Amino acid sequence: MFTHEETVESISKKLLGLDSGPLAELRRLEPNEAGTPMFWRMAAEYGFSDVELGAWKQIVRIMALLTPRGDRSNEVRLHERTRSLGAVLCDGGDPGWPPKGADAAPVLSEKRLARFLATPADQRGESLERIARMLARSRSPKSGVNCTEIAHLLLYPDKTKHLEDVARYYYSRLDRAAYQSKNEEGTV
Repeated sequence: MFTHEETVESISKKLLGLDSGPLAELRRLEPNEAGTPMFWRMAAEYGFSDVELGAWKQIVRIMALLTPRGDRSNEVRLHERTRSLGAVLCDGGDPGWPPKGADAAPVLSEKRLARFLATPADQRGESLERIARMLARSRSPKSGVNCTEIAHLLLYPDKTKHLEDVARYYYSRLDRAAYQSKNEEGTV
């Protein structure tokens, strides 16, 4: 039996190695439909339970949406344990954010974050898919996101701790950027 962290790590490696056809199929994977052959291979390998099948379909779809298109060299990251989802929602997947001299406006606005945090559990997957599409456009391919956090938001929808972690890391990243920006202004 795999832990969620091991499963997400392995799925990440699989997705980064897939050809564009199977990856596109996984991007279109619907939680309430039958699934694709690649998804069922993963389900068999990792032993997804019947109870969690819909959640894993959404997790795999979101991870596929986050998988960079085109060249996926060894420098490309999808899952990165040290890059919390909340921080990535703030900086858009750019560890160098904000650029020197730029405003520390988060990529995902505080208003959109608040809406996400208030989203009912049964709609959270759809909301995460929209966010993943946004991140796919802004995220540096060399910087991943902790996809285990995404999995936990969907596998344990009633646990507020996972939502609290998103908010905590988002605001920690935002405050750190504002502090750096303030210090840069003082040194000019």
